[in-house]
Amino acid sequence: MRAARNLRILIACPSGLLFALVLLLPSSPVRAESWEAFRAAAGRIKSVEAQFVQKKTLPILAKPFISSGRFFYQPPGSLRWEYERPVGSVLMMHDGNVKRYLREKNAWREDASAALPAMQTVLEEIVHWQQGRFDANPHFRVSFVDNPEPRVILVPKEDSWKKMIRQIELTPSREQAGVIKSVRMIEDERSFTVLEFSRVRLDRPLPASLFLRVE
Repeated sequence: MRAARNLRILIACPSGLLFALVLLLPSSPVRAESWEAFRAAAGRIKSVEAQFVQKKTLPILAKPFISSGRFFYQPPGSLRWEYERPVGSVLMMHDGNVKRYLREKNAWREDASAALPAMQTVLEEIVHWQQGRFDANPHFRVSFVDNPEPRVILVPKEDSWKKMIRQIELTPSREQAGVIKSVRMIEDERSFTVLEFSRVRLDRPLPASLFLRVE
């Protein structure tokens, strides 16, 4: 229940990393070996850089709230999630340590809020997705579908989680093996967020400072 509550904090947060849309589960299963191939390809990736656009829809909003920024990942567990618009913020994880910074005028301020443990939980989950370990979280049931395109569907097992999240949908890239091109997370019928990656570049050397400092 505490984990579900932490996840709810991120869903409600304007700079949260979670996304939602109600959607019926298609019935056509993908062969398990297809996803083993994805995991194998993901395991060969040395780094990921991408642009992203996040669109969050809520009943109280006349139109979706749109954020954009950059994403960096380097195995085994370094992440940098940087929002550039409309408000600057950076969330970093390196060696299990998580830090968040907020842009205020022309300076960065470190955020040491109580939500950081919840953010760390989500970042660790994103690392699992980047590695193709979709079944790593015991709170979710995993299924693979291919109608109209291959996707991974994660559905909460416990009722306490289902009250917070309907399902998570991950869509792999057809052009770049081992890369996720979009994520959607279902909250309820009227509240959802869609995250789409673009300009994905793989295997470029990334400096360690990228995951340690905001400058």
